[in-house]
Amino acid sequence: MIVNLSRLGKHGTGMWQYSLKFLDALASRKKISAIICAEHHRAGLEKYNCEFIIIPSIVGNTSRISRLRPIYWLIYSYWLGWKIKRKYPEEVIVSTTHHALPLVRNQVITVHDLRPCNYPDSVMQKIYFNLILPRAVRKCIGILTVSETVKKSICSNFGLPLENVSVIYNAIDKNEFEYSEKKEDFLLAVGASWFHKNIHTLINAHTAWQDTYKLKIVCGRTQYVDFLKSLVAQIGLTDKVEFLHELPFATLKKLYSQAAALVYPSLDEGFGIPPVEAMASGTLAIVSDIPVFKEILGDAAIYVNPLSHESWNKAIQAINYNENVRNKMKDITEKYSVMNMDKMVNNWLKGNCK
Repeated sequence: MIVNLSRLGKHGTGMWQYSLKFLDALASRKKISAIICAEHHRAGLEKYNCEFIIIPSIVGNTSRISRLRPIYWLIYSYWLGWKIKRKYPEEVIVSTTHHALPLVRNQVITVHDLRPCNYPDSVMQKIYFNLILPRAVRKCIGILTVSETVKKSICSNFGLPLENVSVIYNAIDKNEFEYSEKKEDFLLAVGASWFHKNIHTLINAHTAWQDTYKLKIVCGRTQYVDFLKSLVAQIGLTDKVEFLHELPFATLKKLYSQAAALVYPSLDEGFGIPPVEAMASGTLAIVSDIPVFKEILGDAAIYVNPLSHESWNKAIQAINYNENVRNKMKDITEKYSVMNMDKMVNNWLKGNCK
């Protein structure tokens, strides 16, 4: 089996962590014959002791936004697909991202969510999800995704039978996090780099939290973040809101353990790993009332209608008065363990990709 990581983004992201845990599950069963990746990812993957197919750096995915790089990739992918088809005609190609190789039939891709159909990060992403991906999924021998909610959306939007899509939940290693019941007076938002993360609704509802909490926003450097900074300045919250960029994991896990609550009011998600990471740190999660969070988090989260100031008021007030929710957080971290993901990968291999 060849694992296609050619469009995997920067180290430390949710997709990066998912890919490593997926690789670990495959490697324990000696299923990896080669990995396709960019040179800057190779050092972190050497432990799998397999052949590497290195793609040019100009087409690899990075943390920097580029309008041209996806176009370079699309052109290069035809050459790569032809090369793989010719050299490895019997191998199954499995991508942990939604990028399919042209000309290759014997492949599986992972569609983490369909959010870009409605909230794309770029024009190229919108084109890919609305025009190219629908054709690609129908040519693959199988599709992987990270929740039953997304599975239903994939089948509905692309006209696929349910048996063509397999769910492998995301996972965390709770031992990597610092559990603490002692909390400080700040709210934490993680991964708030894009419009669909919906953090502006929390900022607009500042009267619900500004007298009690500060807000720390962990994010990239995007146009949406520039908008958030302007909004904060306009409202006069610069002494209440702090934007944090390029944080090492050691700092992030400290923030998880110290925060009064994680706030994650997304409009659309495939899984949503930050709330689970927060729970592993003993921290409550306030999330938007959308189907995927109901599936993944059940009764272990505080739900909010992000468009309602009254709902925000109730959610913020519930931080200190919600023992029932706190008691259920441990079940969530156990449900989305590395062991559980490993079992799901094994079941998928047995049933769909031997």
